[in-house]
Amino acid sequence: MIPVIDGHNDLAWARREGFGYAVQGLDARVPALHTDLPRLADGGVAGQFWSVWVDPALSGAEQVTATLEQIDFVQRLIDAHPDRLVAARSAREVRDAFGSGRLASLIGIEGGAQIDGSLAVLRQYARLGARYMTLTWSRTIDWADSATDEARHGGLTGFGRDVVREMNRIGMLVDLAHVSPATMRDALAVSTRPVMVSHSCALALCDHPRNVPDDVLAAIGEHDGVVMVAFVPSFLSQARRDWVEAGEVGEAPPVGIGDVADHLEHIRDVAGVHAVGIGADYDGTDAMPSGLEDVSRYQDLLDELRRRGWSQHDLDAVAHGNVLRVLEASDADHAAFLAGSAGAPVSFAPRVDVALRAAAAAEASGGATGPRVLVVVNAETSGPRRLGAWLEEEGIAVDAVLGSRGLPADLSGYDALVMLGGGLMPDDDDRAPWLAQERALALEAISADLPTLGICLGGQLLAHVAGGEVRADFGPKERGATLITPSAAGAADPLLGGLAQSAHMIENHQDMITALPPDAVLLASSAAVENQAFRLGAHVRGLQFHPEVGADDLARWQEPTTPAEDDRPVAELLAEARAVDDENTRASRALIAGFAAEIRAAAAARASR
Repeated sequence: MIPVIDGHNDLAWARREGFGYAVQGLDARVPALHTDLPRLADGGVAGQFWSVWVDPALSGAEQVTATLEQIDFVQRLIDAHPDRLVAARSAREVRDAFGSGRLASLIGIEGGAQIDGSLAVLRQYARLGARYMTLTWSRTIDWADSATDEARHGGLTGFGRDVVREMNRIGMLVDLAHVSPATMRDALAVSTRPVMVSHSCALALCDHPRNVPDDVLAAIGEHDGVVMVAFVPSFLSQARRDWVEAGEVGEAPPVGIGDVADHLEHIRDVAGVHAVGIGADYDGTDAMPSGLEDVSRYQDLLDELRRRGWSQHDLDAVAHGNVLRVLEASDADHAAFLAGSAGAPVSFAPRVDVALRAAAAAEASGGATGPRVLVVVNAETSGPRRLGAWLEEEGIAVDAVLGSRGLPADLSGYDALVMLGGGLMPDDDDRAPWLAQERALALEAISADLPTLGICLGGQLLAHVAGGEVRADFGPKERGATLITPSAAGAADPLLGGLAQSAHMIENHQDMITALPPDAVLLASSAAVENQAFRLGAHVRGLQFHPEVGADDLARWQEPTTPAEDDRPVAELLAEARAVDDENTRASRALIAGFAAEIRAAAAARASR
């Protein structure tokens, strides 16, 4: 059996989502996953880069927190199974693990957003054992363009180039999966060490933006890097990619071991056999090719290459030798960094600074404190997502506070309030004792007519405290792309008017509002839910739909655990959402822009008092 080192496996997030981050039970087969210890052994996996990925719904410091939780999972996993797993940083430690019969466990950070713009955070990840970082995930970030989002920088910014330089200095491999071709080329121009692509395929064989063009493949080969082929069917087969883009109607075009072998051979032919590796992406995608359904099947792929005439030397190279060579090329840098002898950092400027923030706010407002919004978060997975980023782009300071950690006593110093969802009832105090204070803040906002958005649970909470009726049992369910239609009052509303005559919102909730408060103005409805949006006074609005959510968020949805008769498959909902995503984003952005204008007006009024 040929030892395999795989470049990318998302077990950590899969265990977070479906198993509460438990590390127990993986020493037996787990049918719900692609990965468990028995099947890793069956597949000959001797080394694994465990991906620590963070949902982009989280932002800023939340990305850092979630990354640390992911790293903690990997470390606990190793500690729980010391007879089967061992932590490894260097090529030597991986080879030592081979000799001991244990699986060498390495860590890769899957997205530059996870450093929150701080090279100090990057360095801490390296100290914790991370040996690569993917420069972006699926969204363009402040310093690098993603392959699957709008390009804003033409590749890397100046800070992005500094990230690559610092990664070279501390011995972290630069991973070019997920990034745009321009970002790939910029990184190759800056990096003084071989780079990797942890899980992508060849663009020449399948026109998917996640794949690598031939000129970049050739450049990676020239610089002694490695491209590790993913097993994602829509990266491998043009027919499968076209089927996905067309909405996944009918039976999926087949994808098998031969398609993976074709990509491995193409990369070998363009970049050289020294530049080919395997990065399957198990537990990071739903479907896998026939014959490669889980981590037990790597040897079948190697058998296919053997049938195609690959030599034993070349099979060893693709299975583990090439990625070990790339890792080893940065091992001395990493050892020097850990020993404190790697020289001065590229930068040690602070990412956050209270004095600088206060000075900037004062300058922007002519000496007064700038606009501030309190965002109440009722569940860590419920935002703020793009809403927070859009408000910050509008010059609004966003203070996101998790209710379970304590809410402010009042709204002093705030110019607006946002209350998000969380899978609760408005008076569910036994499960969420902070809701009593959240209701008090809502009443204060209504009394002051402070610019307020209550979204999902937040909207239901506003209806509840203002005298409306919120049902105790579930009402109509809306999951997928829902057409929201403004009323006459909504069309004239500064926020809801952003939806124009109607707009699709991407939903996953059930209606709770039986009757609006007596003084409420109905702003929007959908086919199944009349009370989709309402207004109290001039500036307090409740929404049952989610301007927070875009089509990308659906990619991580799970099928309902207790499906209803009319539930549709997630793949169908995702295709529907992607078809209206531009419309959804435009309308949601317009709504938030209107809200930001009201916040600025409230801040100006506060400053003049």
